Amino acid sequence: MCVRWGLIGVGDIANKRVASAIQNDPNSELVAVCRRSAAELNHFADQYEVAHRFTDAQELLGMSDLDAVYIATPVDCHLPQTIAAAKAGKHVLVEKPMALDSDECEQMIAACDQANVQLGVAYYRRFYPVVLRAQQLIKSGALGRVLSINCVTGNPNRFPADDWRVVRSRGGGGPLMDIGSHRIDVFLQLMGEVKSVKASVVDSRDFEAEQAASVLVQFASGAHGVLQCYFGTVDAPDRLEIIGTDGRVSVEDLNAGKMTLHTASGVTHEDHPPADNLHAPLIEDFSAALKANRIPCVSGPIGKATSDVLQAAYNDALGNDAIEKHQE
Repeated sequence: MCVRWGLIGVGDIANKRVASAIQNDPNSELVAVCRRSAAELNHFADQYEVAHRFTDAQELLGMSDLDAVYIATPVDCHLPQTIAAAKAGKHVLVEKPMALDSDECEQMIAACDQANVQLGVAYYRRFYPVVLRAQQLIKSGALGRVLSINCVTGNPNRFPADDWRVVRSRGGGGPLMDIGSHRIDVFLQLMGEVKSVKASVVDSRDFEAEQAASVLVQFASGAHGVLQCYFGTVDAPDRLEIIGTDGRVSVEDLNAGKMTLHTASGVTHEDHPPADNLHAPLIEDFSAALKANRIPCVSGPIGKATSDVLQAAYNDALGNDAIEKHQE
């Protein structure tokens, strides 16, 4: 079985990684693409030699010879497009964050369950060898009792006020939703159940969403997680640090995969680079899951767990009334 994919939303991430990840997977075939702008759609489809092209997602979903769709549209589109795909009998792999809030995530999960199709979320850092190595160190007890996990991340882009990433009703928030969601997912992968969430944000002078956010997570284990994320900073860090009683892991750049391990035995340096195409393992796992009739590694409930933390963080930082007002 070769999974026949449709790609809804052929903007930046689709062009950078998703289309080529599908085309390079031996179990996948990119058969259809969709974008509202006909000129940009045709440019993309010509570049990747895709015959079936649509400016209406519903027409793409109407194709009988299509098994799955990758939804790479702004966050406010994820819910309606996932439900439409499920009703059309297509499996869904949706970009992160999964949806604007936890309630939308629930609706997406329910729609896919009812239609008996798989739902996955594009938290591709779960497949990073350096993250899996950190997970192994934690589980093996090599770090002793883990006390904290910390991430700092940034995006240097100075987004205009009308960019969906900084309009709350479209992207759900700013850097916390857009890039912070990836790190919250890593927190959950490595540390497990969350007990409480506190957060604070720095308002932007240029756009509606926050420009920076700090999140403090307390895990059921008693350990703490600290996330700081930024938009529009000259330096764009992507640091991960895990501190335990018997060891410390530090990764200066998650996308590079170089790890430093500090223990009582000394300091060691390890190299665990990710795949050349960061989305490739995600696509490969989802296609393999469909072939084996199993749940993908990054399932809908996993995506919702991250959205639960994001919603709790925004509720704490902004208040429920502010969240509801921005989503009207």
